[in-house]
Amino acid sequence: MRVSHNSFGNSLNQGIAPIYFLFGSEILLVEETLDLLRQQARNQGFAERLRYSVEAGFDWNQLFVGGQSMSLFAEKKLIELRIPTGKPGDAGGKALAEYAAAAPSEDTTLVVIAGPIEKRTQNTKWFKALESAAVTTECPAISADQLPGWIGHRLRAKGLQFDPDVPARLAHDVEGNLLAASQEINLLALLAKNESISMELVESSIADHARFNAFAFVDACLAGSPARLVRVLQSLKLEQSEPILILWSLTRETRSLCQLAAIREQGGNPQSQFKRYGIWGNRAGLVSSALRRLSLVQCQNLLRRLALADLQLKGRATLKRKDIWEEIESIGLGMSGVRIP
Repeated sequence: MRVSHNSFGNSLNQGIAPIYFLFGSEILLVEETLDLLRQQARNQGFAERLRYSVEAGFDWNQLFVGGQSMSLFAEKKLIELRIPTGKPGDAGGKALAEYAAAAPSEDTTLVVIAGPIEKRTQNTKWFKALESAAVTTECPAISADQLPGWIGHRLRAKGLQFDPDVPARLAHDVEGNLLAASQEINLLALLAKNESISMELVESSIADHARFNAFAFVDACLAGSPARLVRVLQSLKLEQSEPILILWSLTRETRSLCQLAAIREQGGNPQSQFKRYGIWGNRAGLVSSALRRLSLVQCQNLLRRLALADLQLKGRATLKRKDIWEEIESIGLGMSGVRIP
């Protein structure tokens, strides 16, 4: 049974289930959901907790032994099984499917915890078996567009009042770092001293905790957002991210744009091929935006510039700009629709 992370707490009022499956990109939300479960389990007599982490050579028999053995002092037991990679392997997949198919025990609850799990993995036998037997909760990433709403909901849940622009202002400073957002909300709650949170209070107290990755930069390029892509790239540079990873991400996306633009030039519908190129969800809108802005020739020119930038980064071609970061910025601006000489 699927339960959203927003309504997970309410589902616990019906009692503790034999199996839970918690996963997703937002680690903060996964851990907060797990904390809710732990608290409710303690309230219902689950006094013992076993914790396992799946690493190379993990003995999956521990899962069954832990579930069958009873402590002399605890009547109920919570077993936490962490799968950091989201991929248990063949032996683990078989063990999880077998556990899910076994008769549930009233004395033992298994909690499987993982990070993001790819769509392909969600179609495997072990995932489907576990999902069907467990209370399954996914904690997906909070996008830039969703973040102000999430912050507003979080502030109201704490009983706080705030100026209308506070969530958007706070989101600007903590974008890409949900943990930082939670910490800033807790800090503002203390500073407000039972008064409404004003923009002045936000401006005077928060630091820029924005944390980005190469994919955020690529998304900004696709969206045609010059100011955002420059800000993301500056953040990546300050964090000493590897330029080769940014170039790789941008090159992969540009190759797809070239192929989709070619389909359009031949009279086809590029949107019909999105799934083939791994384009789902909100990324479909980003790619469609880029295709409306860029011709096939422009996409091909961007790809050639990326190939040259790769050579420049490796010292096999001369840089024409100050450094590789300026070159990447120039290419990104070109993808966003800004003409750079």
